[in-house]
Amino acid sequence: MNTDRELQYGPGMRVQRLAEAGFLLAALFTQDIRFAYVTFVLTLLQVASPRWVPVALGMARLVRFGGEHRIGDLYFDLGGVRGASALAVIVQAVAIALVQTGYPTVGFVILTVPTASLLMAPTLGFCAGCWFYVLGRDWLARHGWLKGGFDECSDITVDGESPGHQPELRA
Repeated sequence: MNTDRELQYGPGMRVQRLAEAGFLLAALFTQDIRFAYVTFVLTLLQVASPRWVPVALGMARLVRFGGEHRIGDLYFDLGGVRGASALAVIVQAVAIALVQTGYPTVGFVILTVPTASLLMAPTLGFCAGCWFYVLGRDWLARHGWLKGGFDECSDITVDGESPGHQPELRA
């Protein structure tokens, strides 16, 4: 099994995001912040390595990707997952801290942001964390503070160079 291919094109990451969203929804509806800890830990694992996604890996073992892919099918980007997860960790940490310090309403309102993003990512294909990460990475590259990307992969073009890290993708 090619793990990266399964994570990139298979349903595993979508199920991972839905599971994470489920725990945050449970936290929001029960007003019990302990459910959010599960998503926080899963997100921390992805900051350490974008391949540490236990739900997605389990799903990849059960349901293999056997179809053809196109550029629009791209869901798993090593740099994007790690960067978006880092942003999500910050937002979740702030929300959890606010709930723990006696500001539950503000904390739970802030917690709705990663919850919405985790629900939109597998259903609509839009991840707010990924968008903010790529926007920031693009800004840093345009100002000359960043060259390339994580694992020498980058989806941004600087000075007319096109990213060549995924030559197997076709339009």
